Amino acid sequence: MTPDKILELENLAAEKCENYRKQGFHCSESSLRAVAEALDIPISEDFKRISSGFRGGGGGYMERCGIVEVGIMLISYLYGRTDPKVDEGSYSYLVRILHERFIKELGSYTCRQLLPWSRANTEERNCSIVYDKGARILTRLLSEADDLIANMTEEERKLLVIWDIKFQK
Repeated sequence: MTPDKILELENLAAEKCENYRKQGFHCSESSLRAVAEALDIPISEDFKRISSGFRGGGGGYMERCGIVEVGIMLISYLYGRTDPKVDEGSYSYLVRILHERFIKELGSYTCRQLLPWSRANTEERNCSIVYDKGARILTRLLSEADDLIANMTEEERKLLVIWDIKFQK
């Protein structure tokens, strides 16, 4: 996919995400609908309903942003496994990249940090910046996912957990 096409899809997802926010949908609900529509990912009404609980960092608990949670849902939906013998490297790698991009572009992936920052930087004192940038991050990642997986290093493929020390298989 060309960079121009990816940007076009990012813009579409961000616009749709904002429209869903204005209708009253939460971050997780808005971003799931917007990104799936922009990328033509078929999702069921059940899948949409499942996304509801991730709002506000998990039911308002202020932990991981609902857009990150939805990103993990979509990555798992598209690249996850149903057989425990299948390697988890690909989808785990994409989930790590999602977290890294949120940190790089927004400074955090937790609602506890993103909400006050967004409120301080929007006229309406809401999370519209996070909706916009989060939808863009997720759309770009999913647009690049096949290439990212194809170019994944052997070290990344074997990575199990990221802490201060990277544990490998």
